[in-house]
Amino acid sequence: MTFLYCANCLALTFVPPWILYKYKLIEFAPVALVVQAAFVYAGTQLFQMILMATFVPSADPHEFNVSQECMKAFITLADVLGLHYLFQKRSSMGTAAGIGLSWSATESLFRRLVPLWVEARSLQFSWNHLLTSIEANISIAIHIAFALLVWLWIRKPNSRMTVSGVIVGQKFLFPLVTSFARYSAFVEYPVAAVIVQFIMAVVFGVTTWRLISAAKN
Repeated sequence: MTFLYCANCLALTFVPPWILYKYKLIEFAPVALVVQAAFVYAGTQLFQMILMATFVPSADPHEFNVSQECMKAFITLADVLGLHYLFQKRSSMGTAAGIGLSWSATESLFRRLVPLWVEARSLQFSWNHLLTSIEANISIAIHIAFALLVWLWIRKPNSRMTVSGVIVGQKFLFPLVTSFARYSAFVEYPVAAVIVQFIMAVVFGVTTWRLISAAKN
């Protein structure tokens, strides 16, 4: 039974990005590009880890600290550099979405695969593993929207001021609000924290779509 639960959590985490890629984005982002994007994501994350280990003071990872979260958010702006590198010779919006999907899947591979495989098979049942899988799907929307914003910033110079504000707002507001919900406001209610993440993702996604629509007009 525990193995079945583990399999369900893994499927919920990794099957949706595979379906989205196979039936929607494969024509815009070939496998070689997806793999390259995954390696660029890994490189940017390694760079961010080095910066965080150097400049962010150590603290309890399960406590909400505003200054620490702001420093982390500032460092994660390095994601823009990685995406900018990938978009230098690529102008398709579908390609940008495919790269964002690759980043989301790579994040799940690095951050969620081992915890799910090890902990979801334990004898003690926990809803946290299912919530982790749901968060992985929320991450898909976040990464695709962020990749589209960076693509829009590169391709539409007239929109750069507005897009820059949304990029910075996403990098600071999303982790601040979600961390506050998870480690302060809803410590005993993890489902509520995931709902907050979902709401933030919807707001961010709708804002991104409206910016893209306005840029097309």
